[in-house]
Amino acid sequence: MARLALRDTFATAMLGPRSRPSRSLLSMLGIGIGIATLVAIMGITATNEAALRAELEAMGSNVLLVAPGTGPDRQPVPLPETAPEMIQRVGPVLGAAAVRNLGEVGVFRNEYVPETMGGGLSAVAVQPELADAMDLTVARGSWFDAASASLPTTVLGARAAEHLGVQEVGQRIWIDDTWYAVIGVLEPSGLVPQADSAALLGEEWILGQDPSLEISTIYVRARSGTVDAVTEVLDDTVNPAMPRAVSVSPPSQLAAAQKVVDTTFQQLALGLAAVALLVGAIGIVNTMIIAVLERRSEIALRRAVGARAAQIRTQFMLEAGILGLGGGTAGAFLGLIVVVIYGTAQRTPPYPDWIAASIGIGLSVLVGILAGVYPAMRAAQLSPVEGLRSE
Repeated sequence: MARLALRDTFATAMLGPRSRPSRSLLSMLGIGIGIATLVAIMGITATNEAALRAELEAMGSNVLLVAPGTGPDRQPVPLPETAPEMIQRVGPVLGAAAVRNLGEVGVFRNEYVPETMGGGLSAVAVQPELADAMDLTVARGSWFDAASASLPTTVLGARAAEHLGVQEVGQRIWIDDTWYAVIGVLEPSGLVPQADSAALLGEEWILGQDPSLEISTIYVRARSGTVDAVTEVLDDTVNPAMPRAVSVSPPSQLAAAQKVVDTTFQQLALGLAAVALLVGAIGIVNTMIIAVLERRSEIALRRAVGARAAQIRTQFMLEAGILGLGGGTAGAFLGLIVVVIYGTAQRTPPYPDWIAASIGIGLSVLVGILAGVYPAMRAAQLSPVEGLRSE
C-alpha cells in the first residue's frame, strides 16, 4: 500500500474524535484541567510575586547602602568623590546619590533654643540626584535646583518639619550657627527613612564651607530583581584600587523571604499540574483502548485492504495527540483567563505566563501521544481475520 499523505493521515486521525465527541471532550477535560492548573498557578504566582516585590521595594528591598570600609591598617578609607557617578554607569542601577553627615550639628527653630532640645534631628548634605534616585516626594515647596543647592537652603523631612513647627516654605531655621531658608518639606520616605528626621542641605553649599567633608553613605537603587548582581560589582566599581575597603550593605532579608515564597508556590503549581496531567493521561488511555475495541472491524478492514501496522499505529497515536492538543489549548486559555480575573480582583496588574501556556500546550500533546502508545500498539497488532470475525 502506498504511503499516506500527511493531510490524509490527519484526516484519518480525526475520524475517532469527531465520531465520539462526548467521549473525546471528557478525555480532553482531564488534560485541560492539568494545563489550566499549571498556567493559572504559574500566572498567579507571577502576579503575587510582582505585587510583593513592589511592596518590598517600596520598603527598600532594592536599596543598597555603600559606606567607607577599612583598609589593611584597620583605618577608615574614604569613598572616592567619583563613586556616585561611577555607580550610575552600572546598567541595572536606577539611581545613586551621596550623603555627607555634618556630625554633631544642631538643628533648631531659632538661635535661642537650647542645644539640649535638638529632638534628635540631624543635618546632612545631599546631592540633588537623591530625590530621583530614592523617589523622594516634596509635600510642600520644591527640591534643590542648580541655584538653591549652592545657597544656605534646606529641605526638611516630614518629622523634622513637624518638630520645628515649620508650616510654610520660606521660614528660616538655625543650623550650625547659620540661618537656612526652608525651600521644601518632604513626604515620609520609605526608601530613606533617615531623611524623615533630617534637614537636607545642598552639597555644593556645604562643600563650599568645608571642602574636606567626606562622603558618609551612597544610596543605590537597583532595578527590580537585580539586587544580587549589583551587589557583586559595587565594591570594584566604587573603589577599583581597594575594593575590600568598601562596605556594601547586604540585600534585604525581605527579598530572601520573597524568593522562598515564590519557590514554594511554583513547586505547588508543578505538583498539582503533574497530578492533573496524570489523571488526564489515564483518561486518554482509557478512551483510546475503548476506541480500539469498538473499531476492530474498521481496523481489520483497513488491514485487509493493505494498510500497514505502522499506519494504524500512527493513526491512533495522532488521535491521542489531537485529544491532548485540544485539551491543552483549552486549558491554557482557561488558565490565562483565571490569571487576568485574579489580578483584576486583587487590583494588581496580572502577569499571565505565556511561556507556561506555550509549554503547557506542547506538554499536553506529548502526554497525549505517550498515552496513546499502548492503545496504538494494540490496534496495530490486531489481525484482519480476528477483527472481521468479531463482527
